[in-house]
Amino acid sequence: MAKRRKKHEGHEEGEAWLLPYSDLMTLLLAVFIVLFAVSKVDEDKAKAISDSFRGLTGNTVLIDGGAGIMEGDGNKPDQQPGVPTEAPAPTEPNPSDDPERVDLEKMKGELDRYMEEAGLSGSVTTRLDERGLVISLSDSILFDAASAEVKRDYIVTLLKIGEIIKPLDSYIRVEGHTDNAPISTLRYPSNWELSGARAASVVKLFIGSSGINPDRLSVVGYGESRPVADNASNEGRARNRRVDIILLSVRYNSLEEQQS
Repeated sequence: MAKRRKKHEGHEEGEAWLLPYSDLMTLLLAVFIVLFAVSKVDEDKAKAISDSFRGLTGNTVLIDGGAGIMEGDGNKPDQQPGVPTEAPAPTEPNPSDDPERVDLEKMKGELDRYMEEAGLSGSVTTRLDERGLVISLSDSILFDAASAEVKRDYIVTLLKIGEIIKPLDSYIRVEGHTDNAPISTLRYPSNWELSGARAASVVKLFIGSSGINPDRLSVVGYGESRPVADNASNEGRARNRRVDIILLSVRYNSLEEQQS
């Protein structure tokens, strides 16, 4: 009898692990059911999220069984999901690809050659900037002191400039500039009047003798307000006394047309 009881107790001890094992299996099943329920995402919403990430990062967003999986560039396995790819550095525009720039550079070269042949390289300079082609003439070769009448010896120079720039179909702005030395005459009470009158004299010559369309021309007098050098020295003041002929870039056409 004692032997039979002992055998029964041994059988119970051998099956004691079944209870916690069944509890563990039940718990794992519940966890998997919860995970499965959470992972069931509306396909339309998942697609919307995919499209949003694709627009923001440029990466591909895959929808697999309702779960969103973001993948980076296949050539970059170390890229973290969700991190935008680095945008490529912008390429610098090639000036040779801009037809207008090419035309202005050709015209600049032609003007520079003429000034060198005429021995005026030190008095007439050309440059390209964001406005277009700027031809800058020192006032000493064009005008006497406190005068806006073009010197007879340099009328030919202005006419040659007009001949060179005439074929280019662009607006032309002629600007008069002075140094900061005050002026007060009956004809020109200030540098404003003097600078404007000098620019107007150049424009009149272009219209009357070079045949440039008046609709393309405008006159501006800046007086001493736009210096290019320090007025503290004689050299600086001489640089500031100038007339700038500007062949405006086409980006200013709409503005010029509105003003006309």
